[in-house]
Amino acid sequence: MTNQTLRVLELLKRFNNGQKVCIESLKNDILWESKSEKTIRRDLDVIKEVFPNSFELIRGEKGCYKAITKKAFDQFLDERNLSLLVQTFSIAQRSDLFKSLDIDTSTKSIIEHKLKETKKLYEFKTKPFESKKDNYTMMKELEKAIYHQKYISINYMVKDRVEEYEVKPYKIVFMNENFYLACEVEAYNFSFSLYRISKIKEIKESSKTFHKNREIEDFIKYMQTPFAHYREGFRKYLIEVVLEVDVSKAFYFQSKKFLSSQQVLETKENGNLLISYQVTQEIEIEELIKKWLPYVKVVEPLSLKEKIEGELRGYLL
Repeated sequence: MTNQTLRVLELLKRFNNGQKVCIESLKNDILWESKSEKTIRRDLDVIKEVFPNSFELIRGEKGCYKAITKKAFDQFLDERNLSLLVQTFSIAQRSDLFKSLDIDTSTKSIIEHKLKETKKLYEFKTKPFESKKDNYTMMKELEKAIYHQKYISINYMVKDRVEEYEVKPYKIVFMNENFYLACEVEAYNFSFSLYRISKIKEIKESSKTFHKNREIEDFIKYMQTPFAHYREGFRKYLIEVVLEVDVSKAFYFQSKKFLSSQQVLETKENGNLLISYQVTQEIEIEELIKKWLPYVKVVEPLSLKEKIEGELRGYLL
């Protein structure tokens, strides 16, 4: 464990115990012996980066800080953050991504120990993560191409055959528990595509470079599902989907956003909710609707309402 890690952990402990932290006093502490004020402030900045609203300057006491609440750091580890922390660490272990992280052996050992302790208390149920022996090598090749904005050719598995595509790689996207390569493409009848990384068999680097399309970068940030469809000026083509959610299931939609664009439009007199989503094509929302049937019905658009009703009639025949 690095000296700075030890110092930051000690500061976290003091804040969490409700102790006052003063820069002048720390200079006399053995952990900060011979350390400058600049070094101490860097240690505090590390905490601020992770917990922006965790501590504050004590008014009238120069260089002294206190936690905003004694439970500030305990509250950070809610169920969602804890789940994300454990799953992220699990991905790193399975994919050998720790090789690319600047983590010394002792610190990694502490994280692994904490993970094992957490597994005694929690059980995380999720779909299987994609796992490949050569993930690390492939990820590093993709990172390099993305960073240097270089064209690459990928050999990609399509059903029972391998096809080759020349692409401009923009981002590695982790979505629906799978890794995807988000790319701009030119030689086909589409200008953007997501390729599941587990289906990429080979990568060939090119010397050609490219400039990123800002709208495609914006689209990657906006994407809500792997079924997102890009076309130039995509925002003006977004489709508003309005659902009515039965009062018996309203709590679930009020407490969680199933897509990032989810907005509650109205709570009706009977307690039902009207909820809107902005999607690039109707298929993006179909899985969510079918999952919550019969407690959700489509209000608009009419085309989606008729499609869902048609499929339901087909199931009942």
